[in-house]
Amino acid sequence: MTDRQMEEIAMERVRILFRLAEEAFPTAPARAQRYVDLARKIAMRARLSLPRDLRRRVCRRCNAFLVPGYTSRTRVRQRREPHITITCLKCGAVTRIPLRRRRG
Repeated sequence: MTDRQMEEIAMERVRILFRLAEEAFPTAPARAQRYVDLARKIAMRARLSLPRDLRRRVCRRCNAFLVPGYTSRTRVRQRREPHITITCLKCGAVTRIPLRRRRG
């Protein structure tokens, strides 16, 4: 197998594990966290960075699976530059995502 095929397989497995984590979270949060940990390990082993949409579902400080309303709080702020604030309810880490218009 080529490196490209390995990367595609790894990314497919990472996406499957995140989907399973979302499905498992309401009944088994610990299992959902395990799926996320496995997905991150697969990505690290394949030397892939997680896509932006999946990266924002994991706390940068404690690696917790972020589910709005349960393990994270999401707010839209207008001060200074408009941005979205995601707060991890396990460790208190705050992530800010700017809401700038794209030029072009």
